[in-house]
Amino acid sequence: MKKAAILIPIIIFFFSIILSIQAKGASLFLSPGSETFLKGDVFSVEVKVDTDLPINAAQTTVYFPPDKLEVLDIFKENSIFLLWPEEPAFSNTLGEISFSGGLPSPGFTGVGNIITISFKAKGEGRVSLTLGEGRVLADDGKGTDILVFLREAKYSVQKPIVPSEIRFEIPPTKVPPPPQILCLTHSQKEEWYNNNNPRFQWELTPDITGLSFVLDHNPDTVPDTGSEGIFGSQTFSGLDDGVWYFHLRVKNEIGWSEPAHRKIQVDSLPPRPFEIIIDNAGDFTNPSPDLYFETVDDTSGVNYYKLKIGRGDFLDLMLAQINPFSLPSQSPGRHQLIARAIDEAGNAVEAEAILDVEPIESPQVTLLPQKYIAAEETLYIEGTALPEVEVIIFLKKNGKEIKRWSTVSNNQGEWLFSTRELIKSGVYDLLVKARDKRGAESTFSEGYKIEVFLSGISWGPFIIAFRTLTLFLALVLCLGIIAGGYLTYRTWRGKKMLTKETHEAKESVREGFKDLRKEIEERIRMFDSKPEFSEEEKKVYEDLKKYLKVVEQSIEKEVKDIEDIERGLKERK
Repeated sequence: MKKAAILIPIIIFFFSIILSIQAKGASLFLSPGSETFLKGDVFSVEVKVDTDLPINAAQTTVYFPPDKLEVLDIFKENSIFLLWPEEPAFSNTLGEISFSGGLPSPGFTGVGNIITISFKAKGEGRVSLTLGEGRVLADDGKGTDILVFLREAKYSVQKPIVPSEIRFEIPPTKVPPPPQILCLTHSQKEEWYNNNNPRFQWELTPDITGLSFVLDHNPDTVPDTGSEGIFGSQTFSGLDDGVWYFHLRVKNEIGWSEPAHRKIQVDSLPPRPFEIIIDNAGDFTNPSPDLYFETVDDTSGVNYYKLKIGRGDFLDLMLAQINPFSLPSQSPGRHQLIARAIDEAGNAVEAEAILDVEPIESPQVTLLPQKYIAAEETLYIEGTALPEVEVIIFLKKNGKEIKRWSTVSNNQGEWLFSTRELIKSGVYDLLVKARDKRGAESTFSEGYKIEVFLSGISWGPFIIAFRTLTLFLALVLCLGIIAGGYLTYRTWRGKKMLTKETHEAKESVREGFKDLRKEIEERIRMFDSKPEFSEEEKKVYEDLKKYLKVVEQSIEKEVKDIEDIERGLKERK
């Protein structure tokens, strides 16, 4: 018992030291953390740092909704930084603001402004400003990243308020109704905000002669009847985290109104620090280990997590997607993991870990020709690898991948590959690597040189073998002969049919004219047999003889034209 009495205070002392060390660090946050603006308002947001250790550099990216906000300008006149490796820049199309700043030793300690962003509210609704991957470097000569947590911001953009036009010309006859309370810093009653400086606002009618208010944790408190004066807003500073209620009642000459209540929820602290545990099931070549990470938030609760793998973007993970989170397949090497826990108020805390993935055994090439004549030979390769793995073959030139093939090793670890693909002439590097069924990969094997000769021609991206070109030309020639023969036949057949049709047309015209002439002559003879003609009949008689002559001349001309065509066709033969 005596030993325990001695050890317990010592353990508590050491734990307090460890916790105080872990608590030291820096945070990046946006100020104000929450606010309500009217559409068309121009307002400023500061990106600030809070550090209890000297720092000399910081960087991050601020993301904003471009349909709701527009950046007008970025100011750095009041910044703690003097040097800017990356000048503050913004994109209203992408909704991004980025910067990287620093200052010489002895650095900066405390709360300071990095940049000030001038926004214009152009769209109504809820607005979230979030911070991307950030870094705050300690002034310790090593550039240690001491970023502990981030704090984001939530705003609300509303329609412009139309001032009330109520005017009282007669004394009131009853107590006023409960006033409508607005909270410009915490616009949504059921949402959590990291701003612990709320501002309440209400509108007073001309008959109001006093008001009374209380801010506490009780939802049903009724303010007393002692008047605080006559004013339209009230701001509180440094509230503790939790659920608060603002109670307000007003009075006129008749008496006091019923109380109005406005709820706000404040959470200004990030979730508790946590660690990332990597479970590779005892296999250091495992490309998809399980990750375990979880934390709690004492006030609003953890909303979601973000995970960054290597140089990729942050992935949003809901609570049901973790513990475990199975990583997608990773290549051999070191991969930085960053997990970020964000609570309901936008406060965030990060944890980092390094994932080391060891490669599996690399395959080897045992048979490879030093020279390969493309379009005439088969490129044949043999080698060894782990049993039943995919072997990926790369053909590169000047470090650029030209071809990629794959095959599978058998249960003895032997593999082979062959191809007759066309490859431009040149000296190439051939490399191979393996990938097993889990997705685990090897490193590249040593490079093998192979000289390629193309039996053909290449033009830009197009490669044609001489054999293919010969076959193509032969095919074109055959098609030309067939097409020429077909056209000759069609011409001969057309001429023959035209000759026949011309002869038939000539005979048809002659026969038709013969019948016509016979009919007209018969009519003329009928007139000749009559002893006397009337004037009309005489005219018809003369017309018949005249038309017979005209038709005869016309028919003779047409027959002559047909005979000329027929003679021309015979001469062409």
